Amino acid sequence: MQKNCAQCGSSFEVTDNDLKFYDKISPVFGDKKYQIPPPKMCPDCRFRRRLMFRNDRHLYKRKSDKSGKELITLYSPEKPYTVYDKDEWWADDWDPRDFGQDVDFSRPFFEQFQELRLKVPRACLFTSKEENSYYTNHSLNMKNCYLIWGGGEDEDCMYGNYITYCKDAVDGLAIYSCERCYEGVASERCYDCIGFMNCRDCKDCIAVEDCSSCEYCIGCFNLHRKKYCLLNEQLSKEEWQKRREELGSLTDKKMELLQERLKALKENIPHRGSHIYGSENCTGDAIYNSKNCANCFDIKDCEDCKNVAFTPKSTTVHDACFSAPFGLEAGYNTCSTLGGLGLMFDFLVYHCSNTLYSMECHYCEHLFGCASMRHNEYCILNKQYSKEDYGKIVGKLIEHMKETGEWGEYFSASCAPIAYNESNAQDYFPIDKEQAQKEELWWRDEDEVKEQGKLITEVPPTIEETDDSICEKVLTCEVSGKQFKILPQELRFYRKMGISIPKKHPHQRHRERLDRRLPRKLWSRICLKCNGQMETAYSPERHEKVFCEECYMKEVY
Repeated sequence: MQKNCAQCGSSFEVTDNDLKFYDKISPVFGDKKYQIPPPKMCPDCRFRRRLMFRNDRHLYKRKSDKSGKELITLYSPEKPYTVYDKDEWWADDWDPRDFGQDVDFSRPFFEQFQELRLKVPRACLFTSKEENSYYTNHSLNMKNCYLIWGGGEDEDCMYGNYITYCKDAVDGLAIYSCERCYEGVASERCYDCIGFMNCRDCKDCIAVEDCSSCEYCIGCFNLHRKKYCLLNEQLSKEEWQKRREELGSLTDKKMELLQERLKALKENIPHRGSHIYGSENCTGDAIYNSKNCANCFDIKDCEDCKNVAFTPKSTTVHDACFSAPFGLEAGYNTCSTLGGLGLMFDFLVYHCSNTLYSMECHYCEHLFGCASMRHNEYCILNKQYSKEDYGKIVGKLIEHMKETGEWGEYFSASCAPIAYNESNAQDYFPIDKEQAQKEELWWRDEDEVKEQGKLITEVPPTIEETDDSICEKVLTCEVSGKQFKILPQELRFYRKMGISIPKKHPHQRHRERLDRRLPRKLWSRICLKCNGQMETAYSPERHEKVFCEECYMKEVY
């Protein structure tokens, strides 16, 4: 079935397998199955819509509406919300059911849900079991971490997005089980590496890409089980050590030069069409140990999934993102879930089952259109019902949503709790304020943050020339002009790794890491080796020599 996207107008396909999936997960209330219809928007626009609801990196100060204590929160002070400290939010001295309301069948459901959401208290941040890691968000089991956005089981990590099972890692994006690493992107199980991307099981490497099981390599691409290489040239151990000593402390200029040399080296070397490892029947990029997954990105240990991103350990799921670290089973069109079974059209729902169209609900089951619930069941718009009445009213509400065109679609953009440019959508689908206004999307002009300390314009070029006083000073990003500071623990890391302190704001560094990656999109392209058709994140307009998986493996291994 071919459809035209209601958002962007592009054509997209709904396959027979998609229809079988929608039928399989369609909920049953009473003795009637309420069929989930085919989506109105293309996969990209559905992904973008979900990302509009998640704010990883923009943190603000505001006071708790319960105690008056000062908070760090993802909600800027002018937003019309009731915000509690996390412990206050979890306390037993208030009940989210006190805000319950009846369903009004004369009005659209999303409109009623938004009214409820504006009344019910919400938590300042979404973290759990953190130790000395207050300045993180969407994180779980963190110790001594700072500005990690979307991570779990990390220790001594700073400035990263989607960092999992890592220790002593700074400035990372989508890395697993890495230690003593700096500027890593889409890699796993690397140790003591700097400026690496799409690498696995590498050690003591600098400025390397698409390398696996390599040690002591600098400026290399597409190597497997190699040692002591420089720009893909095999050296003796003694010659390599001599060249490494000549390179000395790593400054920004040296790293830029290495990246330029690496870029030139890559011109005539085959590129892997997709970074898929230990997987079967999968399409997408950055896929690990998965099976039967289509159009997926940054997933691990998943099976029978489609249009899923930033998610481990999920089964039978379509259209989901950030379902970490425990994954999801039998879910559809969700964002930021933690564990769960039968979740659909949800945001920030943790350890729940059979929960639909709900936000920020934890350890619940059988909810529809609820907000900020804890350990509840059989509620609609936060109002308590008996099991029998719950099924009857939900069925009637779904029929109503069919008439309004809301059933089967994710929340409307008007329900997003943050501005577009505060959301993760701006990372993957960037627009400017003019375009946001054209699309009637919420936009927030950024505050000018003035850091406390002496403003300096020149930064020491090497780490050896940098003393402890740098932590008392204010630096200005050489690209964005934003001010930022260096933390004492951050300085200790740079000294340990032998790299100069950054000259760019953490958000700018994050933006550049995103730009280095392949887009989260697939194209059909011809393998330059066998002329076979393949799906790859390299668009046909790009000049790289791209091989299919089979040809690549024969060439490199």
